[in-house]
Amino acid sequence: MRSDEDSPAEPDTGGPGHARPRTGETVSRDRRARLVGTLRAHAGDLSLVALALIFFAVAWPTYFVTHEAWTVLVPIIAASGALPVAVARRAPFAAWGVVAVACAVSVPLRTEPAFALGWPVVFHLALAVCLAAVILVERPVRVALAVGVTILLMAFNPGAEVSVGWMIGAAVFSSVLLPVRWLVASRRQLESSNQRLARESERTSRQSELRLLAEERNHLARDLHDVVAHQMSMIVVQSQSAPYRLQGVTPAIHAEFDSIAETARTALDEVRGLLGVLRTDAEKPSVEPVGADQIEPTLLAARRSGVDITWQLTGEIDRIDETAGVVLHRVLQESLANATRHAPGGLVVVALSVAPADEEAIPPTATLEVDNGPAAPGTLVAPGTGGGTGITGMSARVRAVGGSFSALPASDGGFSVTAEIPLRARARAGKRTSTRLG
Repeated sequence: MRSDEDSPAEPDTGGPGHARPRTGETVSRDRRARLVGTLRAHAGDLSLVALALIFFAVAWPTYFVTHEAWTVLVPIIAASGALPVAVARRAPFAAWGVVAVACAVSVPLRTEPAFALGWPVVFHLALAVCLAAVILVERPVRVALAVGVTILLMAFNPGAEVSVGWMIGAAVFSSVLLPVRWLVASRRQLESSNQRLARESERTSRQSELRLLAEERNHLARDLHDVVAHQMSMIVVQSQSAPYRLQGVTPAIHAEFDSIAETARTALDEVRGLLGVLRTDAEKPSVEPVGADQIEPTLLAARRSGVDITWQLTGEIDRIDETAGVVLHRVLQESLANATRHAPGGLVVVALSVAPADEEAIPPTATLEVDNGPAAPGTLVAPGTGGGTGITGMSARVRAVGGSFSALPASDGGFSVTAEIPLRARARAGKRTSTRLG
């Protein structure tokens, strides 16, 4: 029997969460794959560059056979008549123009009478490539100009028969490419339509996902209401009836049961308020932060956007709990949206007050008032459709947390929205009572 020390060590291949080390062969294979992908993406441009270099290599040494020019000018003329082919895909009209000028410059430099063309054959080929690129991708005005000038340029070839033949050939060449241009344009339109369809499908899919999320939130709210709220209601009932169902309950125990009942009742109200907000927020899913701490930033943002707005925040704003803060912020957002939509340019006055903490007889409340005046003279007012759900949604939010809501037209043609929401118990670091004006 061999001991553990005698057994050969197994290579550490790593667990599922460990990446295998990249070997030199893997890196080399990845580089080759990236290189092949790059070459395929630029295959058209590379082909034109190679063709342009071949044309230039032929045009420069053979230019002296049929034409005569200063030695220093020949490479320039040869480059002008051949190298623009390299950019025919990126700048077809400019490339065609340079080649056409090189052809026209070569006409008076022809010295071989037996040569039946006004410029080298390579220039003819380059001109055909650039003209084809113009016809396929350029605007109709440029296409007509390039075709017309090319046909006229063919008239400078020596001899009537040669020039007429080349003019007819250029016209036929252009006519053949026009249906190809139509096919290319149709393919581009098809690709564009497919892209728009893909974007629309993606948008529809996102909307469907949002609807599913909203339905899930409503199902969750209903289940929580049916289970949690019912059980908490039973706790309240049991705590209230325990002193009367049990024997020998002392006053201290009676007070403890009352405290449990009050705590459970407060928690039940809070759960019901949260469920109401969960249901209403499911209608319009949003990732924007909401709450009491977002009220003043919302007011400042409205002023920066051009709304004539003033506000007054009084009392302990940090006393507002999360549920009430969400509802107040939503009511403020909807009220400001209605004011800018139906009374543009009008003055908007916002007042948020929190009841003092020392009022024990009345439950503490937060009151939000948004009053907007009529639209400024000369402004365009959005037509009323009568089918909006903004006021209905605000009312549902407020009443879901046990508050009161009113939205009434004002005597001066404006509108007034008031929401009064009870506040729940909330632990605070310290008491801060202040008044902030804006």
